[in-house]
Amino acid sequence: MKTSTVSRTRPLLATLAATLLALPAAVQAAEPGELLSAAPYRAAWVPSKASQAYLLSYRTPDHHNRLAQGTGLLYLPAGTAPAGGWPVVSWAHGTQGIADHCAPSRSGPTHAERDGRFLDAFLAQGYAVVAADYQGLGSPGDHAYLHVRTAARNSIDMVKASHRFLGGRLSPRWVSVGYSQGGAAALSAGHQAAAYSGPGLQYKGSFTAGTPTAVEITALVMRPDSRSANPGALNAYHAYLLDGLLQVAPQIDRVLSPQGRARIALARQHCLTDLAAQLEGASTGEMFSAPLTSVPGIWTLLHDYLGVPRHGFTQPLMLAHGTRDQDVPYLTTLLYAAGLALRGEPVAFRQYPVDHRATLDAATADGVAFVKARLADARFDEAAEATGLEKLLDAAR
Repeated sequence: MKTSTVSRTRPLLATLAATLLALPAAVQAAEPGELLSAAPYRAAWVPSKASQAYLLSYRTPDHHNRLAQGTGLLYLPAGTAPAGGWPVVSWAHGTQGIADHCAPSRSGPTHAERDGRFLDAFLAQGYAVVAADYQGLGSPGDHAYLHVRTAARNSIDMVKASHRFLGGRLSPRWVSVGYSQGGAAALSAGHQAAAYSGPGLQYKGSFTAGTPTAVEITALVMRPDSRSANPGALNAYHAYLLDGLLQVAPQIDRVLSPQGRARIALARQHCLTDLAAQLEGASTGEMFSAPLTSVPGIWTLLHDYLGVPRHGFTQPLMLAHGTRDQDVPYLTTLLYAAGLALRGEPVAFRQYPVDHRATLDAATADGVAFVKARLADARFDEAAEATGLEKLLDAAR
């Protein structure tokens, strides 16, 4: 008797189904923002106004655009979620280091009290806060420091994963907020939001403080004759950056000195505070046997790795900066904001008589007011903001 095609096929389908069920979830349906795990989180550095905290693991790209694992923290405000859910603030943190133990979810923020005050200001407004560690920082793989596009996507995917965890308790309305390293990430997250976040999320604007917008020019001092004694933090930033650049362009190794390689190896082990203390007074030139600018194609590489968007924003931005900032020079960000305004981008700029570290505290009130306005769909007065920028440029001349 003949066996029907259907009869022969059933065992095959059953075997195939069993095999698929046995495969890891990543093989079946890996996609950016996919939630891998969520667990309650407790630590001394959790913001005081967070009623609940969770550690999330999720899918997100690395700096080679390969889907990888990332981690981050989710903080919820007090009370029950309102109708439509809590609006979401996606927080992009400043420089921590590049080793896994430097991730905020593992060892806390570099300046935990300051960052806690800042996030508390948003939690007090009834906003949920999501805080990506950045891929490779506390998760498998290497963290590419200041690889702006990747950190931005890590932040957006953290928003997606949080929605998959809490569903309707979170509103689709969200903003990106960042400081220093995270300022560039938050800018880029806002720029990529429309194309990358997918359907269902409603991006409303970005607020950034102490934002590096012209790091590419650092290449000009990365040469053997740059022998000035530097602050330790600047030397740490340079070592972290060179480690990241080596990951995408190994040929950079040929312009490094033995001391430069040793300093990068040290950077791979120590978080910012410790590394800065060890490198206080060292020079940039000690790291090089030839100028970084002698590497073929270096400017294209730096622009692709570090470049922040200069046009094409779909929602308003506010950049805040300290006039005494020596880590990220004030004029570079003022000129960046002015360039955006000249191109018709919706940008506001605020300045304060403080240094880099104090900018976040100084800018908190303006940041909260801006975020409240964006989430309420308030009118953004581009003309008034452009006039304000013109006055600041005149004052800086």
